[in-house]
Amino acid sequence: MKKNKVLMTGCAGFIGGHALEWFLKKGCEVIGVDKMTYASNCSALKVHPRFKFYQADVCQTSTMKKIAKENNVNCIVHFAAESHVDNSILGNNCFIDTNITGTKSLMEVCKDLEINMCHISTDEVYGPIEEGSFSEEDKLSPQNFYSATKAAAEHIVCAYSNTFDINYVMIRMSNNYGPRQNKEKFIPTILNSIKKGIKIPLYGDGQNIRDWIYVKDSVRIIYNILQSANFNKEVYNVTFKDERNNVDVILEILNYFNLTLEDSVEFVKDRLGHDSRYSITNDKMLEFVDFKPTDFESGIQETIKYYS
Repeated sequence: MKKNKVLMTGCAGFIGGHALEWFLKKGCEVIGVDKMTYASNCSALKVHPRFKFYQADVCQTSTMKKIAKENNVNCIVHFAAESHVDNSILGNNCFIDTNITGTKSLMEVCKDLEINMCHISTDEVYGPIEEGSFSEEDKLSPQNFYSATKAAAEHIVCAYSNTFDINYVMIRMSNNYGPRQNKEKFIPTILNSIKKGIKIPLYGDGQNIRDWIYVKDSVRIIYNILQSANFNKEVYNVTFKDERNNVDVILEILNYFNLTLEDSVEFVKDRLGHDSRYSITNDKMLEFVDFKPTDFESGIQETIKYYS
């Protein structure tokens, strides 16, 4: 990538906002685009001489093409997505619009302007796995509506690449956590419940396993992959293999506040189609790690400080 002019979608979102900070710190010029939905955070948008912001919808191809062309953009880093599984179960069409139509729109821009694509995806596209871990070569088998739209977006990227020879990298990330995450997500829900003095809602028996990565580590790896892999039409899992069930995540936070599980948690009816465990390999990714990853305890403390 080498200090490219980057068009970054979803730059006011949780992961996109942290990526914006890191890319600017590393000397990139960033053209940011965000629709500014309920999940956007204005505090992520910094005044900076190498940052220009547009409030726009990625589904509007002509607008996106105009922004990319006027700013002489030569790569797109595509974070913009609807991501809350509970909302997708309710049948919200915005998942189809943003995650699928929006990705197609951006691939049209890449085709017409000969721009490289970095598509940000999720470990959920593989579906659940009881034992072992999925590698980048394993088939996609999404089991919820959110992950189905993300898998569809991946297929669109690959189809455009195959048909029009567009260079890309695909990033499949494990569960990000950290400051500025939207309140609907699991860890912010825990912290907001504690702050309000109400019971923390916990789906089912709380034994569902997720693989956690601190958001600031995640965006550093993405940057490093773009610097070194050079849009090589490869897929990269991004994880530090920190798997924890939901009860253990809650306990880690409750211990910080000297609270007990019995007094603080309310078990509620499980989510429909709730995947039991996600797990991905990280052999390819480790080549791009040049720092000591944040351990979960430290990351949780930083997250708590933000929400406090």
